Amino acid sequence: MNAFLRNTGLALAVMSAHVAAQGAPAAPPPSVSQPTGINLGVTSFFDGFAGPPGWTYLAYLRTSSATSIRDNQGKNIAAFDDPEIQATVLLNQVSYISPATVGLGAHLGWNAIIPITSVDATFGSGGPQLKDNATGLGDLTTGPQVQFDPIIGADGNPVFSQRFAFDMILPVGKYDKHKDINQGSNHYSLNPYWAGTWLPAPKFEVSWRLHYLYNFKNDDPASSTPQYFEGAPVKDVQAGQAAWANFTTSYEVAPKVHVGINGYYFKQLTDDRANGHRLEDSREKVLGVGPGLFWAIDQGNGLWVNTYREFEVENRARNDYVLQVRFGHAF
Repeated sequence: MNAFLRNTGLALAVMSAHVAAQGAPAAPPPSVSQPTGINLGVTSFFDGFAGPPGWTYLAYLRTSSATSIRDNQGKNIAAFDDPEIQATVLLNQVSYISPATVGLGAHLGWNAIIPITSVDATFGSGGPQLKDNATGLGDLTTGPQVQFDPIIGADGNPVFSQRFAFDMILPVGKYDKHKDINQGSNHYSLNPYWAGTWLPAPKFEVSWRLHYLYNFKNDDPASSTPQYFEGAPVKDVQAGQAAWANFTTSYEVAPKVHVGINGYYFKQLTDDRANGHRLEDSREKVLGVGPGLFWAIDQGNGLWVNTYREFEVENRARNDYVLQVRFGHAF
């Protein structure tokens, strides 16, 4: 099924600026973070396939809990006293795939995703406080896609299917410049990806989605405290470019039921910027892995259940667990 990205988890890539705040006696450094809720493990098993041509609706319910915030070396930031960031996201996605082909079995399409996100952040009294923006709509993710017909093997069964998409993240979500954790990011992003599924043997499945992310400037940065960089007020920030992969492998344990491992690995490629200048040691990284399940209910309906625990976390909040249920219906 389709590209999905604005997921969840919301999360909580807590600002690298606050991450650096661990020893600051005065105002913390600038707050810069990747877009909240990018697709970290939101899509998983059989990702290279889509439903039949036409309209498809997908609903995602995802919850996560983070109880630590890590610095650029992956260590807990002691300045934060007993942090706890809970996020619940309901994503609604509508996708269209044309029945017509434009050559080489390619079908043109479009998809749109809008999340409703609730965030609850609490901190002990002995350290900095990050203020959340409660519940509201997140940013809109939308863009064109090209879904290819599956490659069929000698036995008449599909062995490979793929999709390319060029998604854009549009800053329409709830955003308060006086809050630290928002549903919206207040900047545009480009997020193309390639999704593929390989069926190497009967009952086995391997899938991936390779993403690239480019973020434009945020000209009205959010923070609950004044922000300064090199002695000047922060007027704009820009999160660095990033790339990541969602990956799965599964085995059919019962008719139409696959059980396996799902994961994601995210790595920021360039440093964040404030007032046009580079912020050193600001790159984010995270690895999430866990068990998951896919049930092909019938030709037009599917159910995914995914769980994750995060490791190798740098410059962001670490989710102790992520749980997601996803349902897709083809009309």
